[in-house]
Amino acid sequence: MNELNAQPVEGALQVLRARAASPVATARDCFAFGQTLLQQAGRDKALLREALAALVRAYQLDSSCAPALLHTIAQTAFVVRDWQLVESATALLLSHSSADANALIWRAAAVQHRNDFATAEQLLREAVRVVPGNPVALHKLALCIKEQARFGEAEALLRQVLELSPDNAHALFDLSELEIRSARFAEGWAHYESRIVFAGNLNDAQQALAAISAPWQGESLAGKTLVVYGEQGNGDCLWAVRFLPMLAERARREGGRVIFGHDGPLRHLFERTLPADLPLETSLDTRPDFHCGLMSLPLRLGIVDATGWGAPYLGADLQRVQTWQRRVQDYLVERPGNRKVGLVWNGNPDHIRDARRSVSVEQLEPLLAVPGVTCFALSPGRDETVARWRAQGFDVIDPTHHFESGFDDVAALLANLDLLVTIDSGPVHLAGALGLPTCLMIDHVSAWFWGGESAATPWYDSIELFRQPAVGVWAPVVAHVRARLVELARG
Repeated sequence: MNELNAQPVEGALQVLRARAASPVATARDCFAFGQTLLQQAGRDKALLREALAALVRAYQLDSSCAPALLHTIAQTAFVVRDWQLVESATALLLSHSSADANALIWRAAAVQHRNDFATAEQLLREAVRVVPGNPVALHKLALCIKEQARFGEAEALLRQVLELSPDNAHALFDLSELEIRSARFAEGWAHYESRIVFAGNLNDAQQALAAISAPWQGESLAGKTLVVYGEQGNGDCLWAVRFLPMLAERARREGGRVIFGHDGPLRHLFERTLPADLPLETSLDTRPDFHCGLMSLPLRLGIVDATGWGAPYLGADLQRVQTWQRRVQDYLVERPGNRKVGLVWNGNPDHIRDARRSVSVEQLEPLLAVPGVTCFALSPGRDETVARWRAQGFDVIDPTHHFESGFDDVAALLANLDLLVTIDSGPVHLAGALGLPTCLMIDHVSAWFWGGESAATPWYDSIELFRQPAVGVWAPVVAHVRARLVELARG
């Protein structure tokens, strides 16, 4: 939108907002405001929630004021993950028409959110029956079955989806994760490239580089410059940065040049470990011939076997390690013989899988009661939880107020610990890259990095995996990790 048009639109929106907020607002006032917000919101969750509130108010005033009002409410609630509203809206929709495929799919998502996969699967199978051959319904069913660890069935359904819609990048991406999980890397890496189709909405670096250079398909770098850009989350970058030295060696051999385009909390950690002839740039200082996403390197370099990739490949800053050594000693001055264990029990709440990958504070408490162990909470912003634990007599320390340089401080602290106990979040990849012994507590269906059933991962030699036996079942995981802590304390 240009500036000339922005003010009139914003002015009209304010008029509608004022009408909808009036004590004498009608259903049509609220509906008009909600619809206008939806048209303007894009991916803005705050505006979407405001629109949803206006539409709900319109429904309360007059449920028949617009033909598709209830559908719009259910769909918007689905987008903002207001699962309680999704359930109530879809219950009404299905009471009017039990063959409403959209309502069945939205309701299945809400039911699945509370881990009732049996009911979610029934709803999705009904949707597939109502609209046979519909790729959306089949795709949702495949993902529901995948979350129940029935990977073969899920894959078969995804292949059906791709027969019906061959250009379906999201289905191809989901298929790739199943292939990589089962170590079919040649197929999996190739299909994983499908993420680029929809990642452009989220990655400014990719968009900027695509405007000035060609995507690198693995061709010779002789006389050429390639920029590899960081992508996806911190954990993905930590995992994939290991391939940059191999790429640098190839470019060196061919007479080309590689630059790593990255900025963020991992920057200094990466800069310290990159080869001297592979600089890191935080902006587009160099105009390259080619660009490539960091997560594409396994494909472009022909990595089809994970064997031999588990050794440590990152290092903490030595000066910071010494600083953290003194801090840790100060923390333990009254219990110098205690084992030092890092602890991460939840992650970014905005992560789509955070509710499933996180362990509740109550379930975690058996780990805190092991004699001879001092726990260091590594996730910032958890001071209230740590204070509560300390009030209960648990030996837990929150050092995160000293985290001044992002992951550099976390790495230096980890270098002074005996063990990390963590969920599937960024710190586990950092610990694995540093070679710190780690107990990884993972949900029943975790990220593809961790494979399917093994207690070990070829990507990190120092990580031991403790898997949920079923969705949401953490007690046996915590019990097994507690046994490891008891063994560690006995030394």
